[in-house]
Parts: sequence; structure tokens; C-alpha cells
Amino acid sequence: LVLGRNPQVDMSWCFKTAAEQASAIQFGRVSSQELVKQHIDRIERLDEAVNAVVVRTFEQARLRAAQADAATARHESWGPLHGVPITVKEAFMLTGTPTTSAIPELDGCIAQANALGVQRLVDAGAIILGKTNLPPYCADLQSANPVYGRTSNPHDLGRTAGGSSGGSAAAIACGFAALELGSDIGGSIRTPAHFCGVCGHKPSYGLGHIHGHAPGATHPALDPRPQGKLRARFDPSFHHQLAVAGPMARSCADLELAMRLLARPDPALERNGWSFSLPPPRMADARSLRAAAWLDTKAVPTDREYLRLLEGAVASLADAGAQIDHGVQPFGTEEKALQAMAIYVSLLQAGDPAFQQLGRAYSHGEWLALEVKRSFIKDAFQAFFDSYDVLLCPALPIPAFPHSSLGFTQRTYSGTGIPDFSGSDPNVGFWAGLFTVADLPATVVPVGRTPSGLPCGMQIVAGNFQDLTAIGVGKILEQCHPGARFAPPPSFGEQGASKL
Repeated sequence: LVLGRNPQVDMSWCFKTAAEQASAIQFGRVSSQELVKQHIDRIERLDEAVNAVVVRTFEQARLRAAQADAATARHESWGPLHGVPITVKEAFMLTGTPTTSAIPELDGCIAQANALGVQRLVDAGAIILGKTNLPPYCADLQSANPVYGRTSNPHDLGRTAGGSSGGSAAAIACGFAALELGSDIGGSIRTPAHFCGVCGHKPSYGLGHIHGHAPGATHPALDPRPQGKLRARFDPSFHHQLAVAGPMARSCADLELAMRLLARPDPALERNGWSFSLPPPRMADARSLRAAAWLDTKAVPTDREYLRLLEGAVASLADAGAQIDHGVQPFGTEEKALQAMAIYVSLLQAGDPAFQQLGRAYSHGEWLALEVKRSFIKDAFQAFFDSYDVLLCPALPIPAFPHSSLGFTQRTYSGTGIPDFSGSDPNVGFWAGLFTVADLPATVVPVGRTPSGLPCGMQIVAGNFQDLTAIGVGKILEQCHPGARFAPPPSFGEQGASKL
């Protein structure tokens, strides 16, 4: 891949935050058309090596950018993301585009409307450049599939970008988009953010609606396919227990911006007068922060190089004045935490066919019994967050792993200084599932890179609906810990990209 460079084009715009790009458009420092052009140029030059943006809507984006600039000239604003180029995960419906969730049987399924989260970002002025890669059914730790191929980690092309929002994280890391809309049920936002060195936020359940997310949101309304293409229709009644949609970005400020746009009531309730506002962060600064740090376990030990990065980030918060309690566990013992994780896995098996390879299916009565147990898990976390603003922990036990052609239950995962993990062990996803089962918000922020250059992120978990607290601690970390500030992958930064 040979790249040319136009010295008159400032490609550094592609690594500005969404808020910075929106401000620059507003005050005339750059046009939306120029931003869209720069991002498209960058995708066309660099994405062959990564394969992040697998559905491209460049012509529509150019047209909408011209309309955005015309509105700017009239002193009109579409919203906080006016004219800003973004991408969204392929599983989200975007009118006129394939929406398959990488399932071969849905190849050719074309969306007839925008998913709810997509529409809210569009209503705020965003310009969608395309859709990003994922694994089939959004159910893997890597993003590879027979429909679109494999996404590589821009920090090491021999490794995965994560899953299931792997294309999303890679696109943000490479400067292909200013913001992304991903989804998460088992770490699908958090794991790729950790692997690719970007920020990601899994919202509290109920704040990240997934109406219009394939396959579940579209299957009830799919037309038969006698000859032509399938039509994916928006199903406003669809709710998936545990799963949420959430933003990915290069800064926690952009996560907050996106959450303020996305975290509104279900449209049917909103039309009938229901409204709410996100609670403000529970702390004003590092000195008023009360945090628990749980960075390692016996059952799920953390890669030792990754652990050192986590410890360094926690030390930076302490040096900034935060009160940190080490080794505190929400359930008191590791055994009880593993029991909570087992309930999460059982709920996945009961509610989602994609995860039934982890074990047997459950009856409706068994599922209801699991929900009762889940309520006790939520109570335990609520009591824990009466004493702490956030819990600091890993996103996954290991950094990004090499590409694998094996199914996720057949793989072996390796880390530095720890025993290997079997892919059939559901506790590989311990640090994701433990908080999903309780509907909690969790933000992942970079904390640095291993000696071999792999980025790692720290997960910041807060109490239910305390999304701005989790994101707010991420913002504090960005200020006090150098490793928390986004840095482009060396081969995809300005100088590195010119050599590819």
C-alpha cells in the first residue's frame, strides 16, 4: 500500500476529537466538506491493511457535508455534531445499507430505516461515512466473518482489534471517524477499546437503546426472500436483556457528549411526556474521588505487563489526591463473584442462541429464577457503590491476542506471567460479564502500552445510571496519567502512515 501526501491538507484534523471538529466547523476554521474529504481519503489509503470500514456511504456523506456547510453559511446548526464525520457498527440499521450482523444468511439484508441510536446521532448533525466490521451475531472476541473478512489491530496487524465492535475501535484508532456507535453485551465495546487504545462506554441498561440492531431487532419484521433482497425494518418493540448501545471515541469528553445525545427515554415513552437527565458525576475532582481498585484475581489472573500498567494508572489517581482502597471486592469473596458470573453466563445461554454453545438452553421458568438471582447481584453492587464512587479493574485478563481461525471456545488465550486460558472457560469474560449482569455503566480508558507496544485500557465501573461518574473518572485520569491520553498507532499516525 503506497500512500501519497498532499502538503496542503492538514490530516491532523482526523485525530481531533468530535467536539473539536464540531467547534472548528462552527467557527469557520474548517468546513464539513473538508473534514469528510480528509476522512474518506484516509480510509481509502489506509483501511486496506485494517479492514475496519466495511460498508461505505461516501457519496451520501459528501452530499450531506455540502448541506451542512450550506446550513453553517446561513448561521444554522443541526446540533452538537454538526458536520462531524462518524461511523457506526454494521449491526445498526442505516437506511439503504447492508445490515447483516455478519451472518451469511442475512447477506443482502438492506435497512429501510435508521436504528434509534443512529438517528439520534444524525439528528445531532453527524455525517455517517459508513459501517464497521464485527463477528457473526456480534458474538466473539475478534471481528472476523465470511461476509466482510477480518479486521486487524492497527497497533499490530497480526493481532485482533477485538470484538464485537472491533471495526469500530480500529476506525477510531486510525482516525477514520471522530465517533462510533458500538454495542455491548459481553464486553463488545470495552474489549476492542482496550485492545486498540481508545475510549469506550457501556451505558447503564436502559440508557443505550438497541432498537434497530441486527439480528434480533430485525428478525421479527423480515420479509421472506423469494427473489429480491431482504428488507430490514425497524422494530420499535425490540428489547434485548443485557445488551446496550454505546459510544466509542478518542476522548472521554466525546463519550460524555455522545451519551447526552443517546441517553433519552424510549421514543414511545418520550412522546408521552417521560423525560430524565443523567445524574452529574459524584465527584468534582480527584481529591473528592473514592475508588476501589480490584486489579487481579486468583481465578482470572491479569497479564503481568498489563497489571503493571493498571497499577501505574491507579497510582496516578492516588498521587492526584484520590482515596484508593486496594483489593476490595463487591461481593466480599472471589467465590461469590464467580457465582455471579455464572448467573450472567446462564442468562446469555437462556436469551441468545449465539451463546448457547457455552452450555444448554434454559426454560422460561429457569430464566425467571435466574432473574431473581440477578436482583440480588444488583443489590450487592448498590450497597458497594454506597461506599465508593467507582470500581477500577481490567477490561479483560490479557491484551490483544493473535488472529485465530478457531472458534472462540476452541482457542487458547495466553498472557505474560499467567497460565493460559481455555476459550471454553466463560470466565475469560469475567471482567465484562460481572458488570453486564448488574446493568452497570462501565468506561474503558487507555492506560499505556506494554513493552511490545500493545495498548491496554482500564475499566471504570460506576453505580447504576451513574454513567457520567464513570466517564468523569476517565476524564480525571486523562488529566493526571499520560498513558490515558489517546496516541495514534505508530504505523497509522501522521509520520507512520506516510511510510506504509
